[in-house]
Amino acid sequence: MLENFTQFREADDKDVDFVEPNPGRAFGGRLAYELPLVSVVITNYNYGRFLLEALNSALTQTYPRIECIIVDDASTDESDLVLRAIRARHPQVAIVAHAENLGQTAAFHTGFAASSGAYVVFLDADDMLLPNFVETHIFVHFSLRTAVGFTSSDMLQSTNEGVVRTSWSAFGDFIASGRGVRKERLRPFHLCGDLWPFAHAPLDDVSARVHFIDAHELGDWVYAPTSGNCFRRDALTLLLGGGGSMPLRLHGDTYLNKGVRLLSGVALIDAPLTIYRIHGGNGFAGHAELCGVHNADPTKAFKAEYFAWRAVVDRLIDDVGALTDRLGVDRYVSALICLQKSHIVHPDFRENESLSRYIETRLAAQADRIRASLGADAFAELSRRVTRARKRHIGAKRRAPRAWVRPIAEFCLTFGRLLSLPGLSKIGDQLWHF
Repeated sequence: MLENFTQFREADDKDVDFVEPNPGRAFGGRLAYELPLVSVVITNYNYGRFLLEALNSALTQTYPRIECIIVDDASTDESDLVLRAIRARHPQVAIVAHAENLGQTAAFHTGFAASSGAYVVFLDADDMLLPNFVETHIFVHFSLRTAVGFTSSDMLQSTNEGVVRTSWSAFGDFIASGRGVRKERLRPFHLCGDLWPFAHAPLDDVSARVHFIDAHELGDWVYAPTSGNCFRRDALTLLLGGGGSMPLRLHGDTYLNKGVRLLSGVALIDAPLTIYRIHGGNGFAGHAELCGVHNADPTKAFKAEYFAWRAVVDRLIDDVGALTDRLGVDRYVSALICLQKSHIVHPDFRENESLSRYIETRLAAQADRIRASLGADAFAELSRRVTRARKRHIGAKRRAPRAWVRPIAEFCLTFGRLLSLPGLSKIGDQLWHF
């Protein structure tokens, strides 16, 4: 770890602990196609003491085709000295600096606009990727029969004492439940002749290690934070494309994960591929997870979900024309209905507008523009279904949870997995959300 920052005053190779980019471990044979470029976008704000380790973890990936972009959000610490040293030693690394502090979501916009990869990884400057992170994520994307919007892998949790946890609790609970197992949606890519250009697959048991969450299926947060995800560029354009920038300074990862999951689905990879560093200045976690103890302020987590939910709604309403062209009217309407139904899991805050009528309010304010994109009949149907969903879920929110449902769901999920009965597993999935 870099503690003496005066070493960056002179960009001298012998003084700075740089690494050479890894050319990857692909075999030397010539492929009939080219592996996709993966953009690793490192977002930094006052993490100069960690920045070089984050960069080194991106440059030493076993996957050979990577571009690296650093977005500095007007840091006031020693980041400028570190960035000067990086420019001198690694001119291939693109560095973009904000003139003023704009927040995490704006940094995502900037990095995404500067990138060109078919896949994009957002890496917080205080985290690190394990060497096979990109290779494993691309392998899983290539092995999917269902083209999801992003893959999300588990994370190690590290403090000053080193790694103290090897899993993210919400992520691990979802995997352990057996939900989302869809072996029929996977075809291990290394079995397709010589198409996989590495000596062996990073996951030999990929069909058992990957769990799906379908599009238009919203629930609790179960995926990794920022640095554990690999997005399809096509999916990110739905939420980050265009000239505008979301007025969401914080919770950018919640916005992207929630929005891409809603529109395109996600595949969870049951393997820790990132180091999440806990250092006392994190935006979320205060310490490593411990069963029965909050590792962060719950109100902060609830507000992240609240504002990210609103931001996804705003994106769908404000970009109705472009999104209906990409999604189609039916899927666009289904996405908004899903959001309306899911508001029930997000608490309201006295100082902010209630979510229960938020979509209805936005639809009324933009009625003419949305009607022009959807057509009069589709807009009328959307308005009716949103109102009906709100009223139905207000009633559901007042009812006590059905205690008998969860054990039956677990039974169906367990035996569906053991007996390879996807139909039984699907019933378990549906009961889990009943």
